Amino acid sequence: MKRSDFLYHVLMSTCHRSAGGSKKNLPSAMAAKAWVTRAMCLPLMICAALLGGSLNSSVMAQAVSAAPALGANLPRLGDAGGEDLSPLAEQRLGEMAMREVRRDPDYLDDPEVNDWLGQFGQRLVGSVPGGVMGQDFEFFAIRDRSLNAFALPGGFIGVHTGLLLTVANESELASVLGHEIGHVTQRHIARTIAQQRQAAPMAIAALALAVLAARSSPNAAMGMGSLGGTLVQSKMLSFSRDAEREADRVGFETLRNAGFDPSASAMFFTRLQQATRAYDSPAAPAYLRSHPLTSERIADMQSRSFGFAPLALANAPSFFMVRARARALQDPSVDGLRGSATFFERALEDRSMPELAAWYGLALVAATQRNFAAVPKFLSNARAVAPGGTHPWLDRLEVDARVDSGDAAGAATLARAARVRYPDIRAIAYAEARALLVADQPQQAVERLSDATARWPGDPHLWEQLSRAYGALGQRALAHRAAGEAAIVRRSWQSAFEQFRLAQRAGDADFISASMIDARFRMVEAEALRERAEMGRQMR
Repeated sequence: MKRSDFLYHVLMSTCHRSAGGSKKNLPSAMAAKAWVTRAMCLPLMICAALLGGSLNSSVMAQAVSAAPALGANLPRLGDAGGEDLSPLAEQRLGEMAMREVRRDPDYLDDPEVNDWLGQFGQRLVGSVPGGVMGQDFEFFAIRDRSLNAFALPGGFIGVHTGLLLTVANESELASVLGHEIGHVTQRHIARTIAQQRQAAPMAIAALALAVLAARSSPNAAMGMGSLGGTLVQSKMLSFSRDAEREADRVGFETLRNAGFDPSASAMFFTRLQQATRAYDSPAAPAYLRSHPLTSERIADMQSRSFGFAPLALANAPSFFMVRARARALQDPSVDGLRGSATFFERALEDRSMPELAAWYGLALVAATQRNFAAVPKFLSNARAVAPGGTHPWLDRLEVDARVDSGDAAGAATLARAARVRYPDIRAIAYAEARALLVADQPQQAVERLSDATARWPGDPHLWEQLSRAYGALGQRALAHRAAGEAAIVRRSWQSAFEQFRLAQRAGDADFISASMIDARFRMVEAEALRERAEMGRQMR
């Protein structure tokens, strides 16, 4: 299938869902395919800001020269000052993009990795010069060997597992994330759109696909934007260069304010450039191709760090643990797991990583291979070298392995003890709920999950587990209500609308629960109607 045809099907399915199944406002197939082909230009220009200029000058110029053709058909997003994309519109744009990203098979929906990234990222966010002015951030992982990171509208920052495994220390990772945070805080995405004086929420399908293509191969994104045309000078290209310099500056100050090594940026990129020799070659790391690092920029990073003595900082044990988990989860194929096991075995021999992380990696690989006989031995070795004799990730892995091996009741007992030790660890809540559900203890699962959803209301998986627990108890209204809450978190308003309507019709809720369901239904109904109206305006 041609890429434009694929985008057309994504567009049509998105429109059809948002319009409640009605096709009366949808364009003809020919018009829609033409619209998608044109709309691909705008997301690629946005990606230049998101990915730091992953498009070469020719593609950028083609995108800019093609962009005016969109102006007559696509309305502008709402804005606060007449020149900018409003923060609210930018947030909605990012949420729409994340819907597509989360559907990608390589989206690593893992509580341990994403919680670690979130904590690490928030340390940087709290150190941004001048503050973040109420901007929320969400850090997430993508299962991909390539070395890359990217920012989406609304403060969503993706990190490839390849980047986690390549950085030598926490300061190098902080230098990359600080740069991406700089793109968000300086509103490069909104400023890019404002510079073109046009934007369309419907372009989000192409935006998400362009980002997902560019994260592994910027050349793929270039192919999406190669619509013909001649090389011309454009303000967009110079803006992209200025945006990179600005993100460098903000990233450096953030890195320093957070207590990381100020020389990490220059050291990281210089090391990568030397390792690849020609960083603009197809074999170069994706981050170097999407963030063009000239000698001038590296020199600028070095000059910024001049006068600051390099800091010999020790990496936290959690840094090595998350790298071990990322390596084991990066390639779950038979050969991939075998390669990971070999890596951890060699790490134990040459002491290239702490023993705790290496033994944990071996235990995780064995559990994934369903070699349950080996898991207890590896976990025992890990606990022998762990500070205090334990670690929450070890407990979660043991609980899951017990469930998978058929001992759900034993797993539930272990999970309860782990919760007492680590009440604030989301992964433990996952493990206990799963063990209780498999052990056919739905009432206990409801009790635990009610506490967990109150603590982490923005986690859709906990709400979905709660829905299953209520369903096992035959409490249909509450089961639909929990499923509706999960849909709200995912910003799937039509799905949430259907779940709360089913909850109202179930007829088995008490007065307080029924009142809560009615209130949530009215809120969701308003959001679903708003989204449908916005979609209708865009299609007209």
